[in-house]
Amino acid sequence: MAVALKELKHKDAVKTASSYEDFGIDSEIGELIDFLHEDEQEASGFITKKRILKNRDKWGMVINQWLCYPDLFVDLITPPRSEFTLYPFQRIIMRCMARKVQTYCVFSRGTSKSFCGFLERYIQATLTPRHRAGIIAGTRKQATSIAKEKIIDDLWNKFPFLGNEMQKRHVAGKYLDAYTAGADYARFGFKNGSWLDVASDRGLRRESVMFEEIIEQDPTFVNEIAIPWTNKPRSTSLGRINPNEPQAQKIFVTTAGYQGTYAYDKLIQTLIMSVIQPERYAVLTGDYKIPLYHGLIQQSEITDKLNDPTFNKASFDREYMSIWSDAPTGAAFRSSTITALRKIKRIELENKINKDDPEQVNDFYVIALDVAKDGDAKTDGMIARVRPKQYAFTYKIVNLFQIDTTDFSNVANELKRLIIAFEPKLVIWDANGVGAGIRDWMNKPTQSADGFSFPGYGIINPPDSAKQDLILYPADRTICYEIKSGGQKGSDIHNFLFSRISNGSIVFPISKGDAVDRYQKNKSFMALSEKRKIKILRPYQLMDLAEVQFRNLDILEDNSVSSRIIKISRRNQSIQKDFFSALEYLVYGVNQYIELPYYKKRLTTKNSLLNAIIVD
Repeated sequence: MAVALKELKHKDAVKTASSYEDFGIDSEIGELIDFLHEDEQEASGFITKKRILKNRDKWGMVINQWLCYPDLFVDLITPPRSEFTLYPFQRIIMRCMARKVQTYCVFSRGTSKSFCGFLERYIQATLTPRHRAGIIAGTRKQATSIAKEKIIDDLWNKFPFLGNEMQKRHVAGKYLDAYTAGADYARFGFKNGSWLDVASDRGLRRESVMFEEIIEQDPTFVNEIAIPWTNKPRSTSLGRINPNEPQAQKIFVTTAGYQGTYAYDKLIQTLIMSVIQPERYAVLTGDYKIPLYHGLIQQSEITDKLNDPTFNKASFDREYMSIWSDAPTGAAFRSSTITALRKIKRIELENKINKDDPEQVNDFYVIALDVAKDGDAKTDGMIARVRPKQYAFTYKIVNLFQIDTTDFSNVANELKRLIIAFEPKLVIWDANGVGAGIRDWMNKPTQSADGFSFPGYGIINPPDSAKQDLILYPADRTICYEIKSGGQKGSDIHNFLFSRISNGSIVFPISKGDAVDRYQKNKSFMALSEKRKIKILRPYQLMDLAEVQFRNLDILEDNSVSSRIIKISRRNQSIQKDFFSALEYLVYGVNQYIELPYYKKRLTTKNSLLNAIIVD
């Protein structure tokens, strides 16, 4: 500014300024306007509108280069005295993230893969106007701390230039921080209209989403909420779609997990697409030798892990070798077990049993559920079509449902709707803990919010303490059966389910992808309303989720007691096991209340007939 004021004393500037006085503009302001438009000032470092317009194409080429080579932009903005530099493998990771529609990175601990992802998405938002980027990282409730650690404390310290690209919020005449944060989200705004949010599940559109540690993400959330965020492409200032810009970018960053999980299936899908369309898809992977070579981890750390008897080799393979484990020792189900049993092509939304058909005359429905009360858990359930065979019952899981409420009155009403639709012989739930709370609501008549009245149903085996308070109903309406699992009984329930699955007595719906392929060829289905289509496809989708739950389970043996007790544990605690529990209750409850008496009666009848025959 001192140079500018000195130049304003020039006599030509004073002459020019006099013409502004005729328009009521102060002479000094007029002199400054002329000064800023002087051609000879462009060499002094001042950026003028004319200079920008003259070099617009060159600026465009530079920005395009940075978008394709974000690592070169990092080189430019790194402070002169900083010792920071990107390693070659980090440059490759960032370039793939920037250029591909879908990138899947599997690297060992200590590779700084998350740092590369956060930095690359930040640069993308900086250089692309109105680009909305989402990052799903860890537990969503930790979003604020994650944002502070990755962006404020790390990126802004290493590259102060990036912090200057933030648009501070102007509220009530005061300038506040350039980001907003809540209990489960954090959002950063840029001066060019872009923004980047961390771990938000709000329904805002985004042009790109990065999933950090995809092995810990909820598949339903990823498929139904996060990925659809990117459905709408980004438009330019002129309202056009840039055909050369990678749209709907999805970036998966993780350490290795287990085969047969959603994260593994997504890896395989990306790998296949990278062969078919290498310009759009990429898979990158590497083990601990990469960060070890560059000094990001120490050899002693690796040695300690290998020599630690409490550190499982399979864990080392996943976390440091980037090797995906098959079902581990003690796994409840191997990766292909449930997949092989997914054979039901057509689900059922109501009672479809034809009693005039000899094969179906003995069929009946059973509904089982795992009741949820607290937290984010939902009440999950299965509906089976059961058929008595010569030596055992078989189970076709013809529907799955999810009740997204913790209000027992609403849970009971939704369950009663299913009872009316399917006319089941048995409705089963776990009466331990919160499950007992639904008993009263199922036993008495209720009314829904839409004014529909539901009848009450009898409880087959209530506890003695509750009998005097319950309403009695005829046998055809006494269909609610309670199970109290735990200890030896819980172990028996686990074993019984495993035996029925191992002999193929239980079959499940096919995958949603296969179902969509089949239904799209059906003209009647395609003519249905979107609401009806979603209702039909929903059970297939829930079965996909159920399979993820099954594969997440391990078997633990409790050797501290005299008898052999089996317990079930979850490898990933963020993945529930409600569908597994519902299936257990269904099969065990049917066996105890219907199957055993059925075959006992048949045997007794057979013996009685034989005794009546007189052989001469």
